Amino acid sequence: MVSTQENKLMGRCQCGKVAYCISSQPHSLNVCYCLECQRQSGSAFALTLVVPSSGVHLLPSSQKYIGHFERKTESGGIRGGIFCTDCGVRIYHSNPDAPQWISIKAGTLDQKVDFSKATHIWTKRKLQGMVIPEGVEAWEEEPEDGVV
Repeated sequence: MVSTQENKLMGRCQCGKVAYCISSQPHSLNVCYCLECQRQSGSAFALTLVVPSSGVHLLPSSQKYIGHFERKTESGGIRGGIFCTDCGVRIYHSNPDAPQWISIKAGTLDQKVDFSKATHIWTKRKLQGMVIPEGVEAWEEEPEDGVV
């Protein structure tokens, strides 16, 4: 999924003013085709690395550039998260009903991710022509465990 040394992942927004480190083992890497991820990413999907929230640490210098948001999801839940107030890049999403998890926007990681074995979610919303690889875990909506 993500190869690291010393089990630490680092990441940042586009301008670098919001930075973070992850010290816990990721739960999953998701390729999400929901309409909100398409809008947010400006693309056909978004990549999210789901990690325990206790293992995500924003660097202290980031605090003055962090903006918060909250929105309703297609499935009726709530998603919140943070973004850089300077460049606008979203850093992560969170769910108030599952505060133990954070969905890091995988494109903000300094390390490359291998999404060849990622879980594909909200496949019923994928754009025509998008091909889901054979043999990967795929869900029409959210996975049964609800961790996204």
